[in-house]
Amino acid sequence: MSPTISDVAAKVGVSPSTVSRVLNGRPGISEETRSKVLEAARELGYYPAMAGRGLALGRTENLGFLIHHRHTLNPDSFYGGVLAGVDSEARAHGFHVIFSADTSEKLPAMVKEQRVDGLILAGCDIPGDLIVALKAQEVPLVLVDNHLEKVDSVFTDNVGGAYEAVTHLIHLGLKRIGFICEWFGDLSFAERFEGYKLALQEHGLPYDENLAAEGLPREPESRCVAMRRLLEKVIPTAVFAANDTTAAEAIRAIKERGLKVPEDIAVVGFDDGAIALHTEPPLTTMRVFREKMGIMAARRLLELIEDPDHPPIHTKLSAQLIIRGSCGASRGFSKSRGVDHPGLDLLAHGG
Repeated sequence: MSPTISDVAAKVGVSPSTVSRVLNGRPGISEETRSKVLEAARELGYYPAMAGRGLALGRTENLGFLIHHRHTLNPDSFYGGVLAGVDSEARAHGFHVIFSADTSEKLPAMVKEQRVDGLILAGCDIPGDLIVALKAQEVPLVLVDNHLEKVDSVFTDNVGGAYEAVTHLIHLGLKRIGFICEWFGDLSFAERFEGYKLALQEHGLPYDENLAAEGLPREPESRCVAMRRLLEKVIPTAVFAANDTTAAEAIRAIKERGLKVPEDIAVVGFDDGAIALHTEPPLTTMRVFREKMGIMAARRLLELIEDPDHPPIHTKLSAQLIIRGSCGASRGFSKSRGVDHPGLDLLAHGG
């Protein structure tokens, strides 16, 4: 026999109505109970009767996931990780995910055709007029890796994460710390630039515009261009890159100039994507919890589908410093240029 909602309730030690509230994404359930119910449902192989429930509630039982077409969704990509979290949480509640990369129309086809109950908009390059149009249609929305005052959102603490990354370099005795990104106009990169400048300021280091460079806005080759532009102006003792792909290209550009990482220039990235373990040396970076972002976004969207009038909630997730070889700290390396104090012998903790 197929497991029932009562079987799930008995396994967890709660009432069937509590299980129903969890599986329908309703509020008022503790995170501990919610996690236990979802885990029990997975273990027992229990899934809600999709067709019957959807008809009874007047819903499609689908969540939409929309990104800009310039992003990729392979399992190792940033938004691929976010989507994995969304899909996992959606399935745990008996929902499916419909994906689209078409942001060109005023309303996505999945919304016009009423094929989804709500949307997750991933990335800060989703057009603002599209968000306005969706809000006007009263479509339940959650932003991921982006935030606006009147829209629910889940995003990384970019300012705090960048501050921690640059502070780590400063604690290694480095003074001339550069900043590079693909494009200063990107919200996440702009916030990481803010955190970079804040760390300099609070540690008594002046901001030097010659130590900051961007690539070619929205162009694939922008990542390597940024570091090359920086090196044309000054040779820093360290560089903080706004994401890991830019950091990887920075390492390549540094080596092209006959310099070494980290002996001549230390490098730190942001994201802790798959590429971080495959640079030479492996990349010190700020880990972003992409799948967790997706889980929390899907959970919030399900709550909004149940209660559309709930005030917006903005969830900010911290990033975690992951120390590897590219900054020198993982092997107790002491920089010879710009050192105020001996190098710190820090313990590496990779992913």
